[in-house]
Amino acid sequence: MQFKALKSVALAFLLTGPMAAWPATDPDFPRLGGVLISAPQNYELATYQRQIAKLDVVLLNTWQGWRGYSGSVATLDGVVKNLKSINPAIKVFNYSILEQVGAGQSNLQGFQEQYQKVAAMNWWIYSNGVSGSKVQSSWQGSYGPFYEINLTSFVPVDANGDLWTDWFAKWVVRNFLMPNPSLDGMYLDSVSWFPFAATTGDWNRDGTADATRGATTDQWYRQGYRHYFQKLNALAPGKLQIGNLANWGDPGSTLTEYKGMLNGGVIEGIMGNTWSPEHWGSWQAMMNWYRKTMAAVAAPKLVMFHQNLTPATDYQAMRYGLTSCLLDDGYYAASANDDNHTVAWYDEYDNKLGQATSTPPTAAWQHGVYRRDFAKGIALVNPRGNGPQTVTLESAFKKINGKQAPSVNNGQTVTTVHLNDRDGVILLRVTTQKRPAPVTSIVVQ
Repeated sequence: MQFKALKSVALAFLLTGPMAAWPATDPDFPRLGGVLISAPQNYELATYQRQIAKLDVVLLNTWQGWRGYSGSVATLDGVVKNLKSINPAIKVFNYSILEQVGAGQSNLQGFQEQYQKVAAMNWWIYSNGVSGSKVQSSWQGSYGPFYEINLTSFVPVDANGDLWTDWFAKWVVRNFLMPNPSLDGMYLDSVSWFPFAATTGDWNRDGTADATRGATTDQWYRQGYRHYFQKLNALAPGKLQIGNLANWGDPGSTLTEYKGMLNGGVIEGIMGNTWSPEHWGSWQAMMNWYRKTMAAVAAPKLVMFHQNLTPATDYQAMRYGLTSCLLDDGYYAASANDDNHTVAWYDEYDNKLGQATSTPPTAAWQHGVYRRDFAKGIALVNPRGNGPQTVTLESAFKKINGKQAPSVNNGQTVTTVHLNDRDGVILLRVTTQKRPAPVTSIVVQ
């Protein structure tokens, strides 16, 4: 009966709700993203909305029953409508998580229903069998301990024939997509290609613990996520799905079940942390990570290249991250001082480069420096370990005129540019370059 009720409501939503669509023309570069999930979630503030609306893709974090911050009567749909009234092209997503729930959330608004459903259906992962010690997540935080939920088809179905992945997809539609039709879609955290379980668990419930990082276990895990994506797509066609893609670019990752299932996501900490591939590996390793992730997602490929900037005034690190992002088609998302609430803003953001006029480069342009061309300018990147370099331009370009790093962004016209090691720069054209016309037909002689 519950399934029929949800199905009828969902059908009404699909017939009357707006279909999410992306612009026929992609956003100009640099494309900007925002991971704005930290407290206070005061998205109802007009000043904050004006800051958020300057971005192209944003991730918010509201919960079931959210009505603004500190007694406000705002709604998530009202917030999204306001953002789109300022910037009609902005894409807005709301946070969710599928694979774990905290014991402290059992009576917490927004999570209580989920916890109680998992507990009632015994959808936990146990060390072995179907009872005893529950497997904890390798990530722990407030409201823990956090326990892993069994995403596989080995768990029992409920009275409606639903696995956990089915039930949660319906819950998301009922609590977020139906009451907030202005949302472009949902964000799903922790979409790893292997389980985040802290210890081994009995995933197939045969009485024997399965390897935490075994090929078979990993596949069961990804199949569970894929089932969820398919279910949500079926319930809300036209809505977009993005996720936390932090480890998708790993050279050893298996993404078979994930390819084309998401429309983008966040490469969390691809730069700026000790665990970032650019830190422990190399710039090229990071770029390979970035491109592998881009290749795995479907249009419109809303992939956020996420960098933690500490301190926020490390403008060279920002330029290095932004220009590296510009070498492909992602959205640059800077979290200054690991702050996922404030919209950090840099001078480079105010200098739009238009559309790309060259494809993402796979080889250095000059002296180990990489370059990509845009209608209104170029982006140059000098990778870590290449040493200081001076490059010669084919014609005169202008430096942007900024206030944050005036020794670099001084508005001067130049024909050569000096780049420090691990640095980048945006230069503006004196004459705008036209974007090549797309090929519409091929004539064979």
